[in-house]
Amino acid sequence: MTSLFPPCQGPPGDAGPTGPPGAPGPSTAGMDNLFASLFDYDSNGGSPDEYGEGDATQSLPEFNEDEALPNKASNVLRADTGVHATLKTLDGQLQNIRRPDGSRANPAKTCQDIKQCYPMKASGDYWIDPNQGNNRDAIQVFCDMATGETCIAANPPSVPRKTWWTKSTPSANKPVWYGADISSGRTFRYGNADEPWNVVAVQLKLLRVLSTASHQNVTYHCRNSVAYRDEASGALKKALLLRGSNGQDLRAQGNGRLRYTVLEDSCSKPNNQWGRTVFEYRTQTNARLPVVDLAPLDIGRDDQEFGLEIGPVCFS
Repeated sequence: MTSLFPPCQGPPGDAGPTGPPGAPGPSTAGMDNLFASLFDYDSNGGSPDEYGEGDATQSLPEFNEDEALPNKASNVLRADTGVHATLKTLDGQLQNIRRPDGSRANPAKTCQDIKQCYPMKASGDYWIDPNQGNNRDAIQVFCDMATGETCIAANPPSVPRKTWWTKSTPSANKPVWYGADISSGRTFRYGNADEPWNVVAVQLKLLRVLSTASHQNVTYHCRNSVAYRDEASGALKKALLLRGSNGQDLRAQGNGRLRYTVLEDSCSKPNNQWGRTVFEYRTQTNARLPVVDLAPLDIGRDDQEFGLEIGPVCFS
C-alpha cells in the first residue's frame, strides 16, 4: 500500500556543474537601435514615427562600396589615367625604335634600317645614331637608298691645290705625310662642321661594328707630280701611300688586302698641266677606314703641286 506521506528527505547536497549556454536571442531589437542611432533628427525636425510605423530605415539612401568612397575612386581614376599616358608614350617610343625614319628626332642605327622600314625613301641626308643613346649625339650622313650604304663626308672634303713641300724629296722608306709632316697640313676628319669630332669618332666606331664592308675614294690632283705609275719607267715606285684609321698603310703593291686600286690616272708624267688620279680602297676590315692621311712621293720641287678631294667613307 502506498504511503500518504512523502518519504523523509535528507540535508541538501552540493550545487551541480554549470549547464551549457542557451541559444542566442532574437536580434531585431539591437538592429533597430543601431539604425535609430543613425537617424538625423536635427535635419528633419521630427521623430522616426513620422516616416511610417516608427521605421527610420526607410529614409536611408542605399550605397554600394564604390559610391561610399568617392575620394578613393578619384585617386584610382587619376592613377589609371597616368598609367595610360605613360604606356602610350612608351608605345610611341617603341614604334620609333622599331621603325626609325632617319629624322633628327627618330634617328636610325644605319641607313640600311631606314631602307628596310621605308623602301620608297629617296637617297639623301638622314640622321643616324649607331650607339642608340640620346638622339642629341646623332650625326647626319648621306644614305644611298639604292644600296643601303651609310656614307660620312670628310670635313673639309678637299685640300687646295698648291706647292705644299719643298724641303726634300720623299721616298717609300721616308714618306712625307700631308697631315703629320707638312706644317700647314692636317689629318683628315669626318662629319658635319657643327658636329664635335669626338662624337663622330664614337659613332664611327659603332658603325664599323654594325657593318660588314666599307669603301672610300680619294682623288689626287697633280701638276708635275706622279701619283701612281711613272710613265717614263712604267714602275710604281712613286705611287703615293694612304694611311688607314687603324694606322696601317695602304699601298699600290704588296699585301693584297692592303692594296688600293686606281680608277683613273692622268698624273703619270710631268707636263705642267693639271691631271688627276682616283684611288679606291674596299675592305671587309672596317677598322681600316676612313683614310686619315696621305703621303705623295713625287713632291719636293717648286713646280710640283697637288690638291686633294677626300670622298665620303661608306659602310654597308
